[in-house]
Amino acid sequence: MNITKNTTGDLSAVLTVTVDKADYQEKVVEVLNQYRKTADIKGFRKGQVPMSFVKKQYEQAVIFDTVNDLLQKSVSDYINTEKLSILGNPVPVIKDIDWNADQLNFDFELGLAPEFDVDLSKIEIENYKVKVADEEVQKYVDNFAARFGSLKSLAEAEAEAVLKVDAKVEGQEEAKATFVRLEDLKDASAFIGKKVGDVVEVNTNDIFDTAEEAAQELNAEVSEEGIKVTYTIKEINKTEKSEINQELFDKVYGEGTVDSEEAFRNKIKEESENMYNKESDKQIINDVVAKLLDTVQFDLPTEFLTKWLITSNENVTSEEQAKEELVKMDKGLRYQLIEAKIAEVNNVEVNAEEVKEAAFAAIKDQLKMYGQTSIPEETLQQIAMSALQNQEEYNRLSYQVFTDKMLDIFKNNVKLNEKEVTFDEFVDIITEKNKELAEA
Repeated sequence: MNITKNTTGDLSAVLTVTVDKADYQEKVVEVLNQYRKTADIKGFRKGQVPMSFVKKQYEQAVIFDTVNDLLQKSVSDYINTEKLSILGNPVPVIKDIDWNADQLNFDFELGLAPEFDVDLSKIEIENYKVKVADEEVQKYVDNFAARFGSLKSLAEAEAEAVLKVDAKVEGQEEAKATFVRLEDLKDASAFIGKKVGDVVEVNTNDIFDTAEEAAQELNAEVSEEGIKVTYTIKEINKTEKSEINQELFDKVYGEGTVDSEEAFRNKIKEESENMYNKESDKQIINDVVAKLLDTVQFDLPTEFLTKWLITSNENVTSEEQAKEELVKMDKGLRYQLIEAKIAEVNNVEVNAEEVKEAAFAAIKDQLKMYGQTSIPEETLQQIAMSALQNQEEYNRLSYQVFTDKMLDIFKNNVKLNEKEVTFDEFVDIITEKNKELAEA
């Protein structure tokens, strides 16, 4: 077997593969012998079929399959050995093949990745530092106090009550058990003062802000005109907030982690700012990507990619469709190439141990959100390892580790102009950036 590469353009080439009969004949004979042992042909006992009959029925198909397997492996090995950076997959050139010839010739078109440089030092962006105000810290304190508070039964409904109800939507045969949190309603006046056993009839427009919200809460179709709902009150409760004391501190952060209200509030502020600044880090990545796509210029082998899409995507059946699809994937493909170049220059790799550590940290943070801060490390490790058995989850975490490494590279090489903002200002900035991105 022989493989040669012929350059046909700046970003295109053709691999010519010459296959001699000796390259595949031994494998073909082996497969035909297996067929002979199991072939069921009328007039012959199993295992006694003449090879001439087996060849007549199976040889062409076996040669075809064997040669194709050989081609796939040899082309892949050649690309890896020669370190060819290609886009998509090799596209076979369709031509007539004489499968009885002593020598077979095949051509494969290649789309070559463009050569370019990336200079991160020329990128300049804002680095938003979100400062958490005392008012926001108080909201967290109140939420923790409510979450770890106690449930108190009420004789009649008041503004902060939570009602257990049977809700019957007009047009439905059966009522459904659910809960109504009065402080979440647009107008709770119809429920205030009601007692267990009372029935409240309202239009969804009176208590919900939108038809979509009503539909979600009631799991029913709701028009813009609203729909009548009959609520039968089964229980009336209210959460009595926990006192702001050591017992609450221990429930939220673990025993002895903080020992005063001041330390508690400082811890909340620190964690909140860290959480918001993680969102700011995501924006660093988004802004760097946008700048790179604007400033790093290179050509793509569009003619090849058009052919590749037609051969590889069953939903693309014409050149026109392929060109439309190529326009959609242009930015994503360009950033994949830029990202790969940055990773190559900086020797970015992800190993299994790093993915395991990421899974452990993710599980620990998730459980912490639910106040579970004292779970043994061995148990956390077992949960993490179980999660990694899911290939999709493993891939997600692997890419997250890779993204974190890319973020570090950006932070160390891009010019970051630190800008302190409030949380509301940050939300406005991100909303505007997302709007601009959607319109681009």
